[in-house]
Amino acid sequence: MTETLCGVALATSLIFGGATQKGGVSDVVVQLAALPLLALVLPDVGRRLATRGWVAVLLGVVIAVPLLQLIPLAPSVWSRLPGRDAIADTYRIAELAPPWLGLSVAPWATSMSLLALTAPIAIFLGVMSCHADERRRLMLLAVCIGVATVLLEVMQVVQGPKSALRFYSPADVGLFVNKNHTAAFLYSLTPLAAYALERYLSRRSAYGVIAVFALFMLFTLGLMMTASRAALLFGLSSAALAYALILGDRLGGARAGKAAIYFVIAPALIVTGLLAPYFGLSQIIDRLTGEDVAADVRWTVLRVSFETMQGFFPLGSGLGTFDRVYPLYEPTSVILPAIVNHAHNDIVELAMELGLVGALLVLCWLAATMIAAVRNFSESDVALRKERFAALIVVGLLFAHSTIDYPLRTSALAAIFAMCCAIVCKNRSSRSARRDERPARTELVHEL
Repeated sequence: MTETLCGVALATSLIFGGATQKGGVSDVVVQLAALPLLALVLPDVGRRLATRGWVAVLLGVVIAVPLLQLIPLAPSVWSRLPGRDAIADTYRIAELAPPWLGLSVAPWATSMSLLALTAPIAIFLGVMSCHADERRRLMLLAVCIGVATVLLEVMQVVQGPKSALRFYSPADVGLFVNKNHTAAFLYSLTPLAAYALERYLSRRSAYGVIAVFALFMLFTLGLMMTASRAALLFGLSSAALAYALILGDRLGGARAGKAAIYFVIAPALIVTGLLAPYFGLSQIIDRLTGEDVAADVRWTVLRVSFETMQGFFPLGSGLGTFDRVYPLYEPTSVILPAIVNHAHNDIVELAMELGLVGALLVLCWLAATMIAAVRNFSESDVALRKERFAALIVVGLLFAHSTIDYPLRTSALAAIFAMCCAIVCKNRSSRSARRDERPARTELVHEL
């Protein structure tokens, strides 16, 4: 039951969670789909997190801080808090009595952002309750949706900007509003596909090698079609890390390795290299070498966002309030013709919205993830080690991407991130991991 509900929540998040604005119909669908899973796993959450105190603390803080930001405070209190001068002046100039407000300057926005955490938290707890085979099937589900996304990209390109398959806007790429987020989704699937299919890369299974590299080709061409600079940088990193940490030993046997290189890998790389310029590689290279890299407005947005963060530090402006407070600090000389809805740096944005607590949350999570990555090299169970490496690659790349963009502000990528964080946090002994893997190994023996 857990696997089924987890699959429903994950699939719904990936299909309907491509928008970045909170509170829309698609977000409601994602949250409703996650409620049955949340109801199933919550009664058992104490036992699941009993041996992982730091996970329970971080999860509790993530939920508690936005709730505390919604507690109303008297005008004489909130008007003295950092960054509230402009809000207090607005009520004074309008000759209106200031209302009771919480730490959040926009309670509705904070409430919507808090509700948006429903699906990632449910998926995180659900995956923590799943066994190895179930987690592998969830990865395959995400990979299948990724294949459908690439095919949708092709149809959108063929039909043009007015395609009825562009669900959010004429600029849609695949299931996402933002091309960078489509790229993030596809490069995240590369290590997940590598792990989900690596057990089929035995010396007797040439079909497994072909399947893996067919997926690699498909995701690479899908990345090129996004015309995103992040697609080239993070896509290459994802493929290289997936090969080094997950597939390398499977393809390293003398006879099997040479056959795979000569008849599958080399032709796949050649064909992908020849097709990539026609699928958008040329546009990416032009953007990398052009002047727009230096003149990219995101650096201006980041500078103003940092000043905004300083203005509201250390208590923050409230989760999800960036677009409300950013204009208060935006100089007239750099006002952009479009609405700035995010800082293009989730660390700065979280520190601005949650204050010192947000910065500490990021640092604690980063330290725990790095410790898990180092410890995983000494994991004796090969299957468990590869599973964690696949999750760590995704988590690391999405975090790195979040320093120049805001991929985790979409429900779809937040769901992928939550699933991979749960795998990293499993932290089981090798003995328990082997018991968990026993059904998978038995199944593999029958297949061979």
